[in-house]
Amino acid sequence: MKGIRQGSVVIITGASTGIGRALALKLAEKYKVKLALNARSKEALDETAARARDLGSEVITVYGDIANPEVVENLLGSTKTNFGQCDVLINNAGFAMPGAMGSISVNDWRKVFEVNFFAPLQLTYAVLPEMLERHAGKVINIASVAGKLAFPGSVCYASTKFALTGFSEGMAAELGPKGIDVITVCPGLVRTEFFRKNRNSNDVTAMAEEKNIQGWLLKNFISISSEEAALEIVKACERGGCQEIVLTVPGKMMERIAGICPPAAFWLSRFVPADRGPKKPS
Repeated sequence: MKGIRQGSVVIITGASTGIGRALALKLAEKYKVKLALNARSKEALDETAARARDLGSEVITVYGDIANPEVVENLLGSTKTNFGQCDVLINNAGFAMPGAMGSISVNDWRKVFEVNFFAPLQLTYAVLPEMLERHAGKVINIASVAGKLAFPGSVCYASTKFALTGFSEGMAAELGPKGIDVITVCPGLVRTEFFRKNRNSNDVTAMAEEKNIQGWLLKNFISISSEEAALEIVKACERGGCQEIVLTVPGKMMERIAGICPPAAFWLSRFVPADRGPKKPS
């Protein structure tokens, strides 16, 4: 399936901020798509929806945690009732539990896997039968460079993204010949609200605005904006076919090092501090 048709029906999870919001607005502006948007924050999601409507899209919103199966069913049911079929599924919602392994419980792991892996799995299973009938459709999974190379302090998050990346790669091999485009997106550092929402002590978005050399490097070389990420993802959709894209220069470098010389990547990862979770009160 090449390109995106005007008026296509697109489901986006995690659409209130960051890459999800940027994708909703870019697709609304360029293709006047019909959007089914989900996020936990009603106020922020309503703002995204209002902007998308101003750009020419029809929009429905479903609030709630996508890890809740009832929210998934509501999102799918509302999409079918209002728009009919789903043409493009964008599994964007993400959740992290940063910190050393000793500070994360097994239940914490389950929560992160529910959002980052099982919700995309459930949504994909739901839209796939109709896509296969039409021999057309796109499933876009927003994974991470952390799904290629795990770092200390992100073992839980990276595990979910490794699972999502493997899921995407396997689907691409199996479903590509049947007309389904599976696009795996592995961003490096993207300036979004993700760091603040997940209480990460290294808030890249805030640090990139600092008036010093670190801020300049983060903003101009190490990271990209949500809008830049969305533009690259839309370009991948327009090219058509199953593919994987890695975003940011450092992200591409680390992914290549991990692919060509795994021991070197493993050695470099050991220098990342594990305790990057929320600061404990002193």
